[in-house]
Amino acid sequence: MRWRSRLDCENLPFCSSGTRLKDLTTLGVGGPAECLARPVTRRDLTRILDLCREEEAPTWFIGGGSNVLIPDEGLPGVTIQTGGLNGVLWEEQDDSVVLETESGVLLASLLALSMNKGWEGLEFSVGIPGTVGGALHGNAGVEGRSLGDLVESVLLVDDKGSLAWKRRQDIRFSYRFTDLLAGNRAIVACKLVMKKGDPAKISSSVRGFINRRKGQPRGIRTAGCIFKNPCGESAGKLLDETGCKGLSVGDAVVSSIHANFIENKGSASSKDIFRLISNCREKVFQRTGILLEMEICLLGEIPHAEVAG
Repeated sequence: MRWRSRLDCENLPFCSSGTRLKDLTTLGVGGPAECLARPVTRRDLTRILDLCREEEAPTWFIGGGSNVLIPDEGLPGVTIQTGGLNGVLWEEQDDSVVLETESGVLLASLLALSMNKGWEGLEFSVGIPGTVGGALHGNAGVEGRSLGDLVESVLLVDDKGSLAWKRRQDIRFSYRFTDLLAGNRAIVACKLVMKKGDPAKISSSVRGFINRRKGQPRGIRTAGCIFKNPCGESAGKLLDETGCKGLSVGDAVVSSIHANFIENKGSASSKDIFRLISNCREKVFQRTGILLEMEICLLGEIPHAEVAG
């Protein structure tokens, strides 16, 4: 493959081969990356994306490693891990602040900063794992609030390798969806608009969201919610009422705490998890006629012949 030869010639210091992706995911599953790129500057990112585009190399993105399922066989081509893109700048105005954050910044770090500074808006994000880039891609949120509500603009690399800001009014936001990555674009950074507030009230709001999340598993290997909530329904409730809690395939187990979470109890494989997802989806469909849509992102291909049955 030409892209490998070119990568060897360019000798990019932020690239490596054979890295175990299971070590970079919250589920703890997934095989090696043929090439793992960990850019630390925007120039690094555009260089590796230029190479991938010009040489037609398969390209994958991971941030904090949540909300993804990676095949046991690993990922071909170039996997870009964005955690090194972690710059944050802000400009305070009269009663608001414009916060520019790169895609690899953890949501938890951004929330901690906003609480320290007394900025309102991110309280809902407490407990949501992953990075700003991943949260933007899936428009992460809870209880009717989402990251897209705060967006002023997003910095993208387009399919020609150019950096350009895209305004909020030109972005499609909906429940757990944006069109930001359409046309092979990559998220580099975004600007969020937040209000100045009372730190005590902000802390109280955060505690309220923490209390409402007590019904979710903590300190256990999960990827976050597996399925999106259907319109007017709760995926977790449907899964619970269908008897999915406690179902298992190998070391992959539907959480006894919240049925929309799958736990890796030790040595679960991607195939185990995918089969369990499929089993739960089928049980809900057979009972209710509702076909649950996955919130977790499948990267690469999990051989269906090996997970069937």
